[in-house]
Amino acid sequence: MIMWWKKVSNNETQKEDINALVLELSNLQSYAEALRQQIELSSTAIMELTISKSSLEEIKRRGGNAEVLVPIGAGNFIRASIKDVNSVIVNIGANVSIEKGIDVAISDIEEKIKKVQSQMENLRSQYIQVVSRIEELQVKINELSEKK
Repeated sequence: MIMWWKKVSNNETQKEDINALVLELSNLQSYAEALRQQIELSSTAIMELTISKSSLEEIKRRGGNAEVLVPIGAGNFIRASIKDVNSVIVNIGANVSIEKGIDVAISDIEEKIKKVQSQMENLRSQYIQVVSRIEELQVKINELSEKK
């Protein structure tokens, strides 16, 4: 059996290296964008949970004397009084809601905030690592391109 070896020029190897780095760079840029979007969603969730917690705390503080504006759509509201300030209807997922005491609801919201904050910190850490790798790849690609 005779084997023929094709001699690969240094220039061809360099092109292959650049192409591999460009592919990795493109994948990492897409991943970084997905992480950025997840961080943004987490930030929005924390903001909404914080508003919900503050609202419940204010309703609890005012007792039965709380008047609220209830959204009815298209930026319109009606004034309403809260009948029962001791319990809250809480969505637990999959379009299922349960009734909880206001203190329990506030506590649950605080736990959700902590959980989302922790997830967001993990996402930020991953994002920083990915951006660092992207910068490394850009430098390598530039160096290899200049050597051509």
